[in-house]
Amino acid sequence: MQPAFDTELSVAGLHLSWATKLALIVAWSFASAAWLRCCCSSRTGWLQLAATLPLFAANAAAPLLFSTGLAGSSLEGDLVEVAGGEPVSRAFTAFLLTWLANFKAVAAAVNRGPLAQQPWTVMQYWALYCLPLVPSAGPTRRKLRRAHHDSPGSSAELLLRWLLKAAVTAAVVFALLLPGIPPFFKTCLYCVGLYTMLGVVMDGPAALLLRPLRLSLAPHFLPPWDAPSLAAFWGTHWNQAASNALRTTLYEPIVQGSLLSPASPAGHAASPAAKHRRRSARLAAATAAGAAAAAGAAEREISETRRVVGMAACFLASGAVHELIFWYVQGSCTRHLSWLWFFTGQAPLILLERVLLRKLRKLGLAPPEMLRIVATLGVLLASAHWLFFLPAEAAGVPARFAESMRHSFAALATAPATLLASVRQ
Repeated sequence: MQPAFDTELSVAGLHLSWATKLALIVAWSFASAAWLRCCCSSRTGWLQLAATLPLFAANAAAPLLFSTGLAGSSLEGDLVEVAGGEPVSRAFTAFLLTWLANFKAVAAAVNRGPLAQQPWTVMQYWALYCLPLVPSAGPTRRKLRRAHHDSPGSSAELLLRWLLKAAVTAAVVFALLLPGIPPFFKTCLYCVGLYTMLGVVMDGPAALLLRPLRLSLAPHFLPPWDAPSLAAFWGTHWNQAASNALRTTLYEPIVQGSLLSPASPAGHAASPAAKHRRRSARLAAATAAGAAAAAGAAEREISETRRVVGMAACFLASGAVHELIFWYVQGSCTRHLSWLWFFTGQAPLILLERVLLRKLRKLGLAPPEMLRIVATLGVLLASAHWLFFLPAEAAGVPARFAESMRHSFAALATAPATLLASVRQ
């Protein structure tokens, strides 16, 4: 049975405008970033991790400021759509705060992630906490497939890319409102629209803040259509803000066998003496490695097992968070938890891909890169069609998003004329 789900929060019983809600979100994010920075500035550990709990609760409530556009159930049991809904704002607030900001807070509390990377200024810390930005790790960052993808570009390039993606998103929105679109083409439109819509959310803040805050950022996406494998697609080609949050909060602690980062003892900032002891320990371990080949092989086997477990945990968490975002928008999970299955299913697919490619290389039949790209996109499109887009379509979410964004684009188009008319008056 569907719930009566317009759980929009109100302040003192007042109906708040969209701009007021956005201002409240920004004010809260700044206050929470300041609190987190104060807690984790000199010490990291379990006490600091406990200090993130209030942020978790408030960030989980933040999306409820925006209306779903659904109010109660009809006689047939379906949710009734009402005018003035803000499903896109609610979904992206959940993405930015309930998911990314909460994961970044946990990582910072245990001396991991971008917030613990260096002593940021207050404004830099706020931007990295609440926006989908990933600071560049410099020359030590794992090399990407092409050198010109190491940076997202200048502010002007980001702004140009943002305008292009906004235009493509608008075109996709209006195309989806047309009747009789074949299912395959509709799935392709969904993919393009999702990519460009995420790009609008990510490239816009980056373009505005890159120069004023003197941030060096990693690219948000590599071309998704250029991924030669599923591992490459999810690892470097798609949504690096989410990938980074999952890696620093789940993958690295599982692989290293410790939630607290080995870079700093629990509850204490790293001291020069501690750094010297760690360097000495690493040197001793390296010297003894030759005499412990069997132990090294066992350790590698454990590490590989941990990597697989860490990867599976990341996809499981991603699926669970996507289901949560769907609940924020719709008031229920996807049909048969399809989004959860879509993401958790990527882990065994990547393992199968790895085994298959290894066997083909041993046989001297390594597939050309173009064939690998086609196979990767085929698997992603097929699985996304059945497990991601169809369940969302059955719930009416894409149509509501498209209609909400159509109103937004129409308001933007008429804004200059409205402003001019008000000036003349």
